[in-house]
Amino acid sequence: MIQVGSILKVCDKTGVVLVQCIKVFGFAKRRIASIGDVILVSVKRINPKKFVKVKLFKRKKFFKGTLHRALIVRSRTSFSRYPGILIRFNENSVVLVNKRTVPISNRVYGPILRELCTRLPSLGCVTRFMI
Repeated sequence: MIQVGSILKVCDKTGVVLVQCIKVFGFAKRRIASIGDVILVSVKRINPKKFVKVKLFKRKKFFKGTLHRALIVRSRTSFSRYPGILIRFNENSVVLVNKRTVPISNRVYGPILRELCTRLPSLGCVTRFMI
């Protein structure tokens, strides 16, 4: 369960390390987001070593304090599958996306749920990394 004020890790190649949730997109009274939801985040910390490898025109977008959309990929709360299987991750992670929910970077690190890969094929999931 991700809510306003939650600190999240970024698991893509943009060079951003930590972000903070500002808003949960959806209907007006929605306050809690889960895996597969899009949220609005603010950049809190960047990794300077990874940040140098990012292309110059993209580097300008990811300074501290900038706002971006993010897709929740992993959450510490349990995700239930059909036959009653519960899946839980160790951290809350997001991937920075554009308005069409296509990732900004070309690489996503770590495991991704199979349900999320089928719903959003733009993530480019490889079968060996799906859970």
